[in-house]
Amino acid sequence: MSGIALRHKIRENGAPLRLKDEDRSRLKLLFLAKHALAGGAFDKSDGSHAIYHNEIKSCLEELNIDLRVKDSYEALFERTDANYIFTLFNRGGFRNSEILASCLSEYHGLPYLGAPPSMRGFADDKHLTKILYNSLNIPTPAWQIYRTSDISAPHPNFEAERYVIKPNNSSASWGIKHSQSWEELQPEVKALLRDNHDVIVEEYVPGIDVTVPCVGAGDPWLLYPMKNPSQGDLNIVTYEQKRGFEGGSSIELFKRHEQFPELYEYTKLTNSMIWPYDYSRFDYRIEPSGKVWALEFNMSCNLGQGRAIIESAKLLGHSQKDIVESVLANSLERQRVMFEAVCSGEHKRYEM
Repeated sequence: MSGIALRHKIRENGAPLRLKDEDRSRLKLLFLAKHALAGGAFDKSDGSHAIYHNEIKSCLEELNIDLRVKDSYEALFERTDANYIFTLFNRGGFRNSEILASCLSEYHGLPYLGAPPSMRGFADDKHLTKILYNSLNIPTPAWQIYRTSDISAPHPNFEAERYVIKPNNSSASWGIKHSQSWEELQPEVKALLRDNHDVIVEEYVPGIDVTVPCVGAGDPWLLYPMKNPSQGDLNIVTYEQKRGFEGGSSIELFKRHEQFPELYEYTKLTNSMIWPYDYSRFDYRIEPSGKVWALEFNMSCNLGQGRAIIESAKLLGHSQKDIVESVLANSLERQRVMFEAVCSGEHKRYEM
């Protein structure tokens, strides 16, 4: 299996893109996010995600572009006067909600942040990404998928000392649970299936979580690998930790990254199959023995302060606003045909 040849920029060899003056003057950008109008207050359900949305709104305001802000998908149910959709809406309360805004943008012929809906859907299906890893001979822990068409949740087709389960399309580790006993986890799997979540069960691998941030900067730009340790012997980061409801987890430089060339090698290999997109994060687990396992990749992941992409960029001297501008500029180049068309008053539609 082979993909396209890519030139990757590595750490100091890359730099954020800047908006072209002619694009900045023409941009009419709609910022669409669940907490875009909430003022940056910590949310009782989504926690620090609400703060994150306000941070990105502030970055966009600093770019001196024509900006409008909405917090509902309904903003795209009718055609908008915007010519670009900067969407962070990925927690809409229904399955595959992360692709609705991009699908609606495609319907209206508007360029948008992230990646095509088909690729976003692929990336958010952890079962499919593991099939990709297998095809590329990239090690990934044993797993099994449970779809909602069958809620019996039989024993996995592999044995493990400990099993980890979570919704197959989960974000921020929502719904993650683990146990040495499948009998203990089976009712949890059935409950998720009855709640219309496909479920993935994975073999637990001891070690530390390390992520490789990738920013769209014309070419894929790989930043410093960052580790995400969690308190406890198992080192499993929870939803509550990722959303700031409880402490015990951190994002910090993985100082030994030079000892693990697989981190960049596996990321480059995966990128050859999924590029182009605007930004992503590639998650790995490194065993005490030194073996590197690929877990998943997360397109359009968190660009908030304290998260992997921004903290890694800071080590290279770049700010959150720099990265937001880079992914926006990359997105315009990625969708140049669509952007030029909408600026000219055209509506690009597929001829089928």
